[in-house]
Amino acid sequence: MISSVNHALQTTWWVQVRPRPSLRHRDAFIQLLASATHILRDVDGSYVTGVQDVLTAIRKAPSLTEAVFSEVDRMMEELQSASRRVNDAAAETSGPVALFVPGFGVRAQELARGLQGMGAKVITLCHQIPFNPEDEAGIRRSSMLIVGDGVLNDPEAIPFISKIVMTSESDALVVLVVESCPLTFEQRRTATELGQVRILGLDDDIRNLRSLFRSRNRDIEIEGYRVLLLDDSRTDAYLARKFLTEEGLIVEHIQHPSQVLEALSRFRPDVLVTDFHMPEANGDVVASIIRQDRDATIPIIFLSRESNAEKQLLALSRGADGFVQKPLKRGAFIKALKSIISRSKGLESRMRRDPLTNLLNHGQFMASAATVLAEGPPSSLVLIDIDHFKSVNDTFGHPVGDRVLVGLAEVLTDSLRTDDYVGRLGGEEFGIVMVGANPSQAKMVVDRLRSIFTAIQFQSEDGTSFSCSFSAGVAILNVSVKEAHRAADEALYSAKRSGRDRVEIALLG
Repeated sequence: MISSVNHALQTTWWVQVRPRPSLRHRDAFIQLLASATHILRDVDGSYVTGVQDVLTAIRKAPSLTEAVFSEVDRMMEELQSASRRVNDAAAETSGPVALFVPGFGVRAQELARGLQGMGAKVITLCHQIPFNPEDEAGIRRSSMLIVGDGVLNDPEAIPFISKIVMTSESDALVVLVVESCPLTFEQRRTATELGQVRILGLDDDIRNLRSLFRSRNRDIEIEGYRVLLLDDSRTDAYLARKFLTEEGLIVEHIQHPSQVLEALSRFRPDVLVTDFHMPEANGDVVASIIRQDRDATIPIIFLSRESNAEKQLLALSRGADGFVQKPLKRGAFIKALKSIISRSKGLESRMRRDPLTNLLNHGQFMASAATVLAEGPPSSLVLIDIDHFKSVNDTFGHPVGDRVLVGLAEVLTDSLRTDDYVGRLGGEEFGIVMVGANPSQAKMVVDRLRSIFTAIQFQSEDGTSFSCSFSAGVAILNVSVKEAHRAADEALYSAKRSGRDRVEIALLG
């Protein structure tokens, strides 16, 4: 809840009020702050106190002077930090969960133990014992279930696992671990009874499982997503909005189809949820209009009391991705939403991520930096380059060099916050957008990452151990992405010239 409230407050301040000060924007921000304090009225802690302090400061100020801007800027940055602290603490009790059903393969057990050793929360469930009610919360938020392929020979275990998958709010992905030989067609057909299955083959190891766990969690996470809700019925819209906001989604409701193009441009939603039957234009017409634009790939979900399957399929053929029946039932509605968003994010991930490291590719990283510059608080851009990487490839070969690249990517993704953006920009160069961090703070973090990476012992094909280091440049991201990239690049090569294995901050001006 705090994450979505903070997103709305930060966006309003940095995108609307700060760059275009006016009495109207000030009053709208006051109203948003007041709504936030009401929403968080039962929540204790520094974040809620911070929101109340901002509201008091804005209300006391007769006008938006530079002194007021400076004070509120500082307070908004403190709110950002408080939000992160709350999210980090919540991750201990509400973070991603993997389930493990033992007894169906030694390899599956080893992989589950390895995933837990890497910091993931893993809950073990015995199929012969009813699961503990204390585990139900973890089961509901689980994203993955790990089990050995021996389960395919146990007709009693299959319904147990299927029930768990249905209990999961995200329809947990069943990772079927192959123990000794590839699965036959008949075995694969049996596996379909478990739910959505991904096979972990004999060539896959713990790194593949961890990568799958991360990507699965990233794809099903919907908190903070923006939903444009189009429904001419205020009653139906109220219920849909209630379900969506309870999941941490940011919702804007419009009543008329003629408003949809303007709302798409202004609100920039991640998904459109629209009623199908409307006087002005039905949902399928709205979908067709949206799909007229070449880049309009936004997922679209129809809501309707239409029960005729043929009519539903015809409607979907006009460009929608899902059909949910009214009256809405929270569980079915949210599951459909998560499934459609997950597929969309998975497709986007394949288009926008580096296939080796699973980090953002160059284009998506730069686009993310531009978004942070436009919408977020002042941040830092970091460029990282692995020292003497060419000699690693020349000495040990490119497959070993690839392991070094993946190793650095894992250090970055394991150690940085989920709010930060990490990309592979090409070759051995990586980039980070550290949201809300000034260059001094960013340097401290990157220095710690440098120490972690330097301590890693890589193995060549013949068993030779070696280590690598990196150099980095840090620049403030506050004018333009191009300028920040240029400054960070200069700082990076200053670090190289000064002996490598160090982090330097770009000089201002």
